[in-house]
Amino acid sequence: MRNLRNLPNAFFSVNLIIVSLISFTLVSCEPGNTNNDTTTAGALALVANNSSTSSSSTSSSCVTTGTCKIFIATPTAPNNAGISGFDTHCNNSPNKPSGSYVYKALISDGIKRRACSTANCSGGTSEHIDWVLKPNQQYKRKDGTTTIGTTNANGIFVTSLTNVIDPDVIDGYTDNVFTGVNANWTPGDDCSDWTGSGDTMTGAYLYSDIRAFAEMSRGCSAMINQVFRGKAICVEQ
Repeated sequence: MRNLRNLPNAFFSVNLIIVSLISFTLVSCEPGNTNNDTTTAGALALVANNSSTSSSSTSSSCVTTGTCKIFIATPTAPNNAGISGFDTHCNNSPNKPSGSYVYKALISDGIKRRACSTANCSGGTSEHIDWVLKPNQQYKRKDGTTTIGTTNANGIFVTSLTNVIDPDVIDGYTDNVFTGVNANWTPGDDCSDWTGSGDTMTGAYLYSDIRAFAEMSRGCSAMINQVFRGKAICVEQ
């Protein structure tokens, strides 16, 4: 059984079924062997329990721990790399908090990622497309202690934030983040779906209200040329 435990999970599940069938057959063929029956069943139950525990741990998220973090990724975000490019940027950022959880960018293109299709998601979470904020979830800074805010049942912030997102990522004129969302969380300007042209909706992460996600629309050319050096808001999943 020790060898079985050292195999990859995919092969382990198959082998567990085979061993279970063999053990069941051997036990059935030995009438009156109560002690062996108990020992075999106990061993199989232990292995099954360990397999279940391993599976649940790999599928867990920050929601299960009660602490989900948000941080501002550095350096400048790749605003012409699409939604997936922003997500990769978040997970490769040198200032990403320690831990194994995945981060996604709080950004919208209205197609691949969207918070709301109506103002403040009047239709509920069904309006989400691959949205990064969870309903009724408290979010904290990367220190894991300072509360940023708590979302409502629709998975958005609708009241002032408790604290600004990240006061440490400051470089004078560059306190800007890409968001692609309007103040009511519907899709805003998005650099032509984040391909690098047109205008973009940006926010300022030094505000303690929902304007942090929708401050104004700026030309993407200014962002590409790093006039504002916009960054990405990254949310733990």
